Amino acid sequence: MVVRRTSIALILGLVLLPAVAAAENIFLRGAARPRPVLNIAHAGAASIAPQNTIAAGEKAFEAGADLWGIDVRLTEDGVFVLMHDKTLKRTTDVEELFPDRAPWKVEDFTLAELKRLDAGSWFLKTDPFGQIKVENVSPADQRAYVGEPIPTLREALLFTKAHNWRMDIEVKPMDHPSAARIAEQLVSLIKETGMEDQVMVSSFDHGILRAVKGIAPEIPTAALVIFPPPDPIGFLEGLGADAYDPSPVAFDPDIAAELGARGFGVYVWTYNSEARLRRLAAMPGISGIYTDFPQRLAPILLDLYGPKDE
Repeated sequence: MVVRRTSIALILGLVLLPAVAAAENIFLRGAARPRPVLNIAHAGAASIAPQNTIAAGEKAFEAGADLWGIDVRLTEDGVFVLMHDKTLKRTTDVEELFPDRAPWKVEDFTLAELKRLDAGSWFLKTDPFGQIKVENVSPADQRAYVGEPIPTLREALLFTKAHNWRMDIEVKPMDHPSAARIAEQLVSLIKETGMEDQVMVSSFDHGILRAVKGIAPEIPTAALVIFPPPDPIGFLEGLGADAYDPSPVAFDPDIAAELGARGFGVYVWTYNSEARLRRLAAMPGISGIYTDFPQRLAPILLDLYGPKDE
């Protein structure tokens, strides 16, 4: 396993950049953004690094993303960790280390057990976006990904803070604890790390969003949806949400334009082709695009809107 010394220092808070200059969280409804459309690295730069790892965050930051969007779940002992899937099977070596623990749900493992897992080698074996094959992932990076650990949300927040950066925290739907308890723990961690002005909380579990707003109205929330609600504006206002995150099925340019005009953020997911990224980036109302290729979106936004205003 290759250890990134800079990553460890940043996570521990030993190398800190100046705090984000903006007085207001840019994800709040009606807030000014550094440019019209944000480049959101989906699970980090997932095309060139193992998703939901500090390595993916590093690559996204280097690529010029405005923020990274990460997925979180709770461990058996109640710690938020970065993990998209309900189980550990796809993105770790859990089957090798714990062969008798199928189906390997995240919630059935302690943090100490998760920290023993390799969350990087699967990326090298599967090359999910074909970027290793076309030599867009250097041999040095490939070696470094071996043994990449699963980060805790605390580690990811401190990494983001140290880079003077931003994050969307997608809380995956979970059977337990309650939405209120999840929100309470999440808000406490965000405040403890001093990241209130640099994060947004999103989820398909809209009860969690409602609970977050009830505890901390100053923390922006975004409602993820697969299918469009009949009345998107009323839906968001009922949740107290600041933004709308429609799937490709739910996305409607007219709805996006109307929501944007009313100050809501509209963050669309997940698009990767250069042609589609350029079309979306020029559409009225769209506030940000989730992509596995932030390195593709960055020059498009620069061409359309110029440098970021911050």
